[in-house]
Amino acid sequence: MVTDTLFHTEKQSFRKIALLFTIPCAILPVLFTASVFMSIPVGGILFNGDFILFTPVYIVYGYGLIISRQMHRKTIPFLVFMLHAVSLMLYIFWRQASWLSYSTILSIIATSAVNQYYRFGVFSCTEECTV
Repeated sequence: MVTDTLFHTEKQSFRKIALLFTIPCAILPVLFTASVFMSIPVGGILFNGDFILFTPVYIVYGYGLIISRQMHRKTIPFLVFMLHAVSLMLYIFWRQASWLSYSTILSIIATSAVNQYYRFGVFSCTEECTV
């Protein structure tokens, strides 16, 4: 099993949080952010324009993917995240296709699962997954 020591050796708290957001155990904030962005055409979930408050979650998540890519040298998680971004944009601007909502959510879950696999060699969080 591959051991990811990047999180434990990281000193900067922002980079630590970014790495923490990229594991499947911590995907809930990113899923909530995706749902907030998907509600832009209807005026938001909490209030009109609430997506502005949640934009930093995507920035931190993307930064965590970049840090992970630098360690394991695999671009597949970032490419799957780009698929998520394209699905999200298509959903926002072209809401007629209901399959785009499924594509958006499943692609963000796939991003975290693939990133987890490249970091630890497993798809699910285990007891050794302390990140």
